[in-house]
Amino acid sequence: MASRASRLAILALLGLGSIAPARACGDGEAPVSCDDPSPNGFASWMLGRVDRALKADRTRALQDFTDGTRGFRTADTYVFCIDADGVMTAHPNPILKGHDVRDLHDRTGHHFIRTMLDTARPGQISVIRYLFPKPGSTVEEPKTTYYTRAGDQTCAVGVYDADAAAPTVATPEGRVALLRQKLDGQIPSSARADWTAFLEALNAQGDEKATAIAEARRELRAAASALDQAGLGAARGE
Repeated sequence: MASRASRLAILALLGLGSIAPARACGDGEAPVSCDDPSPNGFASWMLGRVDRALKADRTRALQDFTDGTRGFRTADTYVFCIDADGVMTAHPNPILKGHDVRDLHDRTGHHFIRTMLDTARPGQISVIRYLFPKPGSTVEEPKTTYYTRAGDQTCAVGVYDADAAAPTVATPEGRVALLRQKLDGQIPSSARADWTAFLEALNAQGDEKATAIAEARRELRAAASALDQAGLGAARGE
């Protein structure tokens, strides 16, 4: 009975404290508003993180972009990457990931993937507009995407026009976003580097916390499995 109770307690812990996707835009972690393509803006900040992640561990980075972990996903904003052959190497939609997407186009006939592959340059953020459905939807919506060349990948972050024009202020994340925008407008340029560094430190702290929690949950699962096996062994008289 005690063994069963222990197993149930561990399984209950596994179900608690689920980790919400780390948010990069709209919660105070990104240095400025999502639709700001300036050198100190959201696009530069996020794509800089993408480039560093790819250099550190390409395989893990592409998986993180796909899964939306480590701060690479918001509700409707995500990172996606395409290799030189036009294959989508990272995307939350499994229908697209792993497939040649060079012929992908919106209902206006705009082959935006081809344009991105042809014009992406290392160290340069380019901007493109097209129509594309939000995750889980089939309705095409206007979207602005910022992209760059990172190693052998063309990687991008898009913002839907509706999200940029009408941020959700009824949530804590929305209220923090408004506060961040207000502070961004008041911080002098001489303090901009320190402000950005501070926000980056907060994001890194969040990443470390998420990693620690994920590791703890893995250990709990291993312990639960070991207890289950021990219980089965006891039942068999081993």
